[in-house]
Amino acid sequence: MAQKIFGIGLSKTGTTSLTHALKMLGYDAVHYPFNILKYQDGELALNAERINRYDACTDSPIARFFRELDEHFPGSKFVLTQRKMDEWLTSCEHHHVWPGEYAEKVSLRKSPLVRRVLKLHEDLYGSVSFNRESFAKSYVEHEKAVLDYFKDRPDDLLLVDICGGEGWEKLCPFLGQEIPDRHFPRRNVGSDKVFKRTYRKYFWRSLSALSP
Repeated sequence: MAQKIFGIGLSKTGTTSLTHALKMLGYDAVHYPFNILKYQDGELALNAERINRYDACTDSPIARFFRELDEHFPGSKFVLTQRKMDEWLTSCEHHHVWPGEYAEKVSLRKSPLVRRVLKLHEDLYGSVSFNRESFAKSYVEHEKAVLDYFKDRPDDLLLVDICGGEGWEKLCPFLGQEIPDRHFPRRNVGSDKVFKRTYRKYFWRSLSALSP
């Protein structure tokens, strides 16, 4: 299997910016590759073959299966995007859309797509809707799990706080790349963030309204 780059930070930790940075470095990168998830007998499973076409993948589906991805793609590089806890929780609460808030109808929850989304959030955050205590606990647990897993392989894991201003100076040496003569991308902020949140709200409200 070819080596890959996997962004294994949770949502709202700069995963969109990381994806764009990887694209700027010439990688075929994808953010939130939902199609790698399978739902079987009430659990999520990984369809690793669908990652073969990409050089790099980031966000929740990747964070959920970082161990399995390491097994499928030995020699790959992993990037854990981090963020100050209070800032992360505030962003999760006010700048993101959690489908559990809209998927109250039984018929909607039976949808294959919705079941995968809800199970993904349940696995990663302990809740399908925002819950400050559960999210904080899950953030700490995910970070600890990653650090424990890579404790004897420091060359395979990069910790980076993109939201706190870190960027090329950490990412490029880790990947063996020269630092571009361009600013590190800061995406999903300002008007971009507002547009994405508005679109997601409309999508889930419409889906809920159309469900019997």
